[in-house]
Amino acid sequence: MSDLDDLTELNLRFVNAFREGSWDLLRPLLAPDFSYLDGATGEVWPIERYIDDLAGNPVPTVDIDQVRVHIAGNVAVVSARSCSTPERFNRYVDTYERFNRYVDTYERRDHGWLCVHACVWPLQAG
Repeated sequence: MSDLDDLTELNLRFVNAFREGSWDLLRPLLAPDFSYLDGATGEVWPIERYIDDLAGNPVPTVDIDQVRVHIAGNVAVVSARSCSTPERFNRYVDTYERFNRYVDTYERRDHGWLCVHACVWPLQAG
């Protein structure tokens, strides 16, 4: 399997962990020194907050497109646009979709690629 294949698969596993709201699915993908930057607020979250935000909060409607993988030696950046539809629709509109962009940084370590940093920010409608 190529690095591109590995990183594409890791990205899908990352997204699936959020679909299921499962820390158990996400944990093996993250480096022990993982860091998260909230692109909406600029806050760097401690891992405990990241876990709390994920665990038990599934987003089964999340989907991705515009996936890009850039590999530079032992570092890789995976980015995509994500879209989710809330379980409860806004009663004032027929549909409501929320678009975000994310960038995940991976490092090749002894046992393969691990995500060392993630950032997600909202995209403006339109």
